[in-house]
Amino acid sequence: MLLLLGFLLLVLFCLVVLVRALLLFPLRGLRLGWEPALRRYGLSVLLCGAFVLWELGALYGFSWQHLGRADRRQMVDAAVTFAYSETYRDLAELRRDYAYFRPEVSYWQNWDYEGSNDVLDKLLGDTHYQIRLPDLVVVADVHGQPLRQFPLDVEQEPVAPDRPVLGLIGEIQDLREAAPVDEELILRWSTPQLGEAEIHGDCFSAYNALPRNQQLQLTSSGAAPLELGQQLGYYQVLVQLGQRDGQPYNYAHHQRISRAEFLRQRQACRDQAAETVIAAPPG
Repeated sequence: MLLLLGFLLLVLFCLVVLVRALLLFPLRGLRLGWEPALRRYGLSVLLCGAFVLWELGALYGFSWQHLGRADRRQMVDAAVTFAYSETYRDLAELRRDYAYFRPEVSYWQNWDYEGSNDVLDKLLGDTHYQIRLPDLVVVADVHGQPLRQFPLDVEQEPVAPDRPVLGLIGEIQDLREAAPVDEELILRWSTPQLGEAEIHGDCFSAYNALPRNQQLQLTSSGAAPLELGQQLGYYQVLVQLGQRDGQPYNYAHHQRISRAEFLRQRQACRDQAAETVIAAPPG
């Protein structure tokens, strides 16, 4: 109730300022002269002028922090770091895998069906930028600081990396109360001869140079096969084997990584498996 009352008082105050500045001030100026009109309604004119300047700044994308528009290159670098913090530090590193990609920065265009960027939105304070990256959009404030991200809409085609491949490196976490005896996890492509898939203990890797129309599945006891294929590129995957209401289920979380990081982690997984074999006592 108090919040509503405060809002109504604010609206009333704004209406009074607008009436005094836009109606009473010019009428008194025409009748008695501009100097006495300015002495009586000067504060209202000043407040109204400040409000108009503020709204013009909102339409322009003005940042008081930068005393102008935020630098678009710095905005893109911050968006890359925000979206791919584990992979790329800035646009220069992103272009190692996306040499021909050109990010888009827009103050008015919108790539999200749930939002809009019309004049009324800007006047009401929705002064956000959108930065389009290869497979998602980052929303930044008027100063260029990232706020959130969301995937591209279905109709927006993600940009594929320079190498049209799919590489996955992952870890398997078994959260089940008890794993089936003699269980064998199976990781395979729908056309096995076109790709490689390896499981070494609790880590695995998969690579396919021709991943289009190829499905990668992880099979465990009782649960439905888990589809691991994603968009083209390199990903770190966390697979969890669990149970829900007594029924087995599998879940995977993907995080984009660079090609160099994929190669490093794949070799570490293989080395760990080799050390385990060497350390194992002879049967």
